Amino acid sequence: MPGGETSLISLSWQPVPGAPGARFYPIIRKIDTISSNSYLFQTDDVILLIDPGGVAEQSAQLALVIEEIREEHDRPVFVFLTHAHIDHFFGTQCIPAFAHPDVAVFAVQETGAAALERGDGKLTQADLLGQNISPVRIALPLITDERSGFFSVPISLAFSNGATVTITRGQTRGGLVQEIIQFGAGPSLEVYHTPGHSPDSICIRMGRLLCIGDVLFAANPGIAGICGWDQSALIRSLYGIEALIAEGGIDFVLPGHGRVITASDTGRMFAAIRTDALALENIAELNQERSIETAAFAEDCMEQVNELFTIMAGRLYYVSYVMEELGEEDVAAEVSRLINGDVIDELLEAFRSFADEHHKRSGVSIHLALKAGQVIAKLERSFDGAELVHIIDPGLARRAARLLSDYTTMLRGFSPPRELVEYDIVRHLEALVTGLSVPSCSDDDLLSSDDDHSTFTRLLLRRIGMQPLLSDVEFTFSSAEKHLVATFVHDDLTDLITYILEDLVGTGAEAIALQIKPDNKDAIITISGTGCTISDEMKTGAGFLGRLCNRAGGTLSFVTDGKGREYTIRIGGLL
Repeated sequence: MPGGETSLISLSWQPVPGAPGARFYPIIRKIDTISSNSYLFQTDDVILLIDPGGVAEQSAQLALVIEEIREEHDRPVFVFLTHAHIDHFFGTQCIPAFAHPDVAVFAVQETGAAALERGDGKLTQADLLGQNISPVRIALPLITDERSGFFSVPISLAFSNGATVTITRGQTRGGLVQEIIQFGAGPSLEVYHTPGHSPDSICIRMGRLLCIGDVLFAANPGIAGICGWDQSALIRSLYGIEALIAEGGIDFVLPGHGRVITASDTGRMFAAIRTDALALENIAELNQERSIETAAFAEDCMEQVNELFTIMAGRLYYVSYVMEELGEEDVAAEVSRLINGDVIDELLEAFRSFADEHHKRSGVSIHLALKAGQVIAKLERSFDGAELVHIIDPGLARRAARLLSDYTTMLRGFSPPRELVEYDIVRHLEALVTGLSVPSCSDDDLLSSDDDHSTFTRLLLRRIGMQPLLSDVEFTFSSAEKHLVATFVHDDLTDLITYILEDLVGTGAEAIALQIKPDNKDAIITISGTGCTISDEMKTGAGFLGRLCNRAGGTLSFVTDGKGREYTIRIGGLL
């Protein structure tokens, strides 16, 4: 998202462009999942509050501002919600000034109005965010079926706060259902139905300002798929809003979260959102169960990412140090730039701190899942995987990239890709452990390239950076059969075996044995380590390994005894 327009100032009254006599007071927050922005408008006839926010302090602040301007000139108060998610209204639930329709009339699109009146925890996202809501009286439902038959016919409505309004139904050139609401002789308010993020989402226009709710975030991971989300409706709404802005007459777009945007900046943003939305067909609903599962995977994922980046950064540091000692300062500097270690450390520490605080206060799972999504998106930009695989063990960079990608896939509402294929387990594991035992570059390779400086440097980097995992441990491999063919997910099984071997090496195993044997229709892979110096502490979490084994197409169990540990992987369906 662009940095935003700074000529509109938060917490300050300013004129509404294109609406003579109208002024507005925005509260523009840093983006979070707790509370929306708020936009307070006043004309000679009415006070209009759009999205009072999700925290009591924000709503209380707005109530004080409203009280002050009513003392100057008393007018009816209306509270409009761009949609009925709790981060846009929950703050009002404990503020008396918003509790009575004689004081403040709430206006919400008809579907959201019904949800609020029955205290629907699902459609309002209260259940997902671990909150309980009280029913809200909605005196002015918007874009109603009842008024659909009165196209272009003004309808007058009177309210208990003393206001009388005129509503005229219409439709924009871009196909959005529209209601123009007139509160008196002053500027009108235009409401457009823009479902997708939620069924009740609306955009609200006064003068040259357009409040768009959360449409900018509707295709984001961890938001797409929430209760009421609708892919096809979102895409239609995006086209309709784009057409509305393209007609001209709108200078600024006021989002539900984040800074104000100039209308000229919205074209490429809407195009990007539409592209993202088109890729989200048949995603799973983001409910409590899936948010819990996703948060658990987030912690597993971040723990393993931390381990992998620590190893990669350490190896790159060593490679850079050696090259610098050899007088190759330019090469050393280039190697150091492949991972932005300071940024990665900062991101991982931020997640750890967030997770610790989350558990202390028994936070809701979706917050942890979304935080992980934010961190992972930044981590993906912090290392050059394509270059790393030429210097350090390619499996490290690929596993890190796969973990990050799998988490984003899961957060978006899809299952991480799994391709069950027939493989010979014996040959597959023989090749794997050979690669983990033998240097990728031999002395003969280096000597044969010494007349080509570029090739020699490339091979030297590989020789220094790629340290075989099993080179310093007594390792044995055995199989009861020469060939055992079964169906499993190649990459997941490869990663699983590698994580287990790393765990045993990392906890000081002196000897490791890998055995394969058939058991009826199953293949049994046993990996045992003896002489572990830290016998009770697994570097890789059992839950993570178990889930990875399930994705690979098998089941995992392990036992620890004294200074030894044994893992058993069972893969069914021998062919």
